[in-house]
Amino acid sequence: MEGLLQKTAACLTACRGKKIAVGVSGGRDSMCLLHAVLNCGAVKKEDVTVVHVNHGIRENALRDEDFVRTYCADTGVKFICERVDAVGESKSRGLTLEQAARNLRYDAFYGAVKHGAAEVVITAHHALDNAESVLMHLFRGSGLDGARGMSQTAQFEYNAQARLPVLRPFIDVYPHEIDEYCAANGIKFVTDETNFADDADRNFLRLNVIPLIEKRYKGAVKAINAFSRECASACSVLDGLLDARLIEKRDGAVLVYDEALRGELAARYVRRALQEYSLVDITRAQIDRVAELVGMRTGAEAELANGVIAAREYGCVALYLPKITYCGESPLQTGANYIDGLKVTVELSDDSPYDVRGGAVDLDALDGAVLRFRRDGDMFVPFGGKRKKLKQYFIDKKIPARVRDRLPLICRGNEVLVIAGVEISDGVKQTESTTVRAVVRKTP
Repeated sequence: MEGLLQKTAACLTACRGKKIAVGVSGGRDSMCLLHAVLNCGAVKKEDVTVVHVNHGIRENALRDEDFVRTYCADTGVKFICERVDAVGESKSRGLTLEQAARNLRYDAFYGAVKHGAAEVVITAHHALDNAESVLMHLFRGSGLDGARGMSQTAQFEYNAQARLPVLRPFIDVYPHEIDEYCAANGIKFVTDETNFADDADRNFLRLNVIPLIEKRYKGAVKAINAFSRECASACSVLDGLLDARLIEKRDGAVLVYDEALRGELAARYVRRALQEYSLVDITRAQIDRVAELVGMRTGAEAELANGVIAAREYGCVALYLPKITYCGESPLQTGANYIDGLKVTVELSDDSPYDVRGGAVDLDALDGAVLRFRRDGDMFVPFGGKRKKLKQYFIDKKIPARVRDRLPLICRGNEVLVIAGVEISDGVKQTESTTVRAVVRKTP
């Protein structure tokens, strides 16, 4: 019992003075965790907030919610409940119910951090959870990264812009230790009946595979966890061999250059790049598909998990989350113009065209123009060049397809007058007869 409290205190030492969110379902593991957090002496009760997620899946979901709410009220702990539609999320995004529920839980955790209720999230993942994760990753085709399992301290890749600090005090604690602690401290909890159904992958392993393995090989779970720690050490060594210059963030994507994808560490480069999004549900087969794009034509794509697209580009493979193309347009005006979150400014300026590359225009030549994104049939006359299809211009300039769709255009009909931030049409250049000089700039 003291060992469990000591492990919790040691893990939470770095949290002194910080606000923490404890994920609590009401089940045995999370109720044990909450009790240990409140009694280990590492944090103050007023800094603790319980986050309960009602997935709306089971008949007893409201019972569990009320149980946790009442416990928090009785013990004086702040309580947040998020009610979500895991079934709807599963259907709309093509995920398993297990995946959808997990994503929605992390949405709730991230919300608590984003809105200032917490600075770090504490979860009740334990040693058996880790062993199950390692096996699931291996069976799905994982490499070393999947085999290393969960760490006690993690930066969960919530999305491309944010990391979610997660601590797992029980990651080296086994279920029998939790049982003993609950019994010794009279901890009450609710039982999720779906834990006894083996339709979900994790339950299938817990109820069928691991007991069978343990029956034949005593101590197998501990051996799996020891193996995962060794894999984690190996991953750290291999990561130290990577050349950071071969991965670059640009134009809303993560680029992995061909040199990285042709070597023995190709899979590690891909995994490192995918950390900008999420490694959850990424399999070895998907990683191999990314590496195979090196030998394909420009524009070839592979769809990965979590909506990430891998696309063959010029000298690299780009990993990105596609955006729905905005089809609207608006009349161009002097000053600030906006299109789908992008800003294009048109400012009066006497700056020399040689000092404003690709942006110095005759303002009168833009009369009646609109701001929009590209469309089929667009034509362009590059500065000092010949008229051609806009698509051909992009190909000649080696501008990737995903970037083309997000370049703001100043157009009149199907004639492109300015590709903001790239080049102006020869028809809007400044000449000796220009009376109103202006500069077009795209930000960022």
